[in-house]
Amino acid sequence: MPKRLEQVAERLKTIRIENRDAREIIEMFSDRPATLIYLDPPYNIARKQRYNVDVVNEDFHYDLINKCVNSRSMILISGYDNELYNSLLTKERGWIRRHLLTSTRDTTGKDYPRTEVLWGNEYYAKAINDNILPIELSPQEKKANKINPPR
Repeated sequence: MPKRLEQVAERLKTIRIENRDAREIIEMFSDRPATLIYLDPPYNIARKQRYNVDVVNEDFHYDLINKCVNSRSMILISGYDNELYNSLLTKERGWIRRHLLTSTRDTTGKDYPRTEVLWGNEYYAKAINDNILPIELSPQEKKANKINPPR
């Protein structure tokens, strides 16, 4: 196990993990094109069993998605299929969508099949397709060892 933890620690050296309102994070990095923001927001669905933090609030999700749509950073959002996200994160606005078959487990151990949706913005899609970060540094930025300057 320690060797495996070493590998995990090495991989996470350049990763920043935040546990706060995603809208703040999006605003902080909206002008950083070499930043990938992965969002796993509270799902915008009604369910029988609620989590400790659930936001079945249309205004929250509308605000969150609008901040994502206006951001120039790479954004990947996971969630369940829902009308609001589908209406705002469209192909016409540069968003791609992928479905993943998965399952959840309740406290009794019973599994429930689910289909998770991943929405990625145009900057994310371009980085994946081109296999390169969507930023070109100026000679001055390179000389100053910049990695992800604002744009």
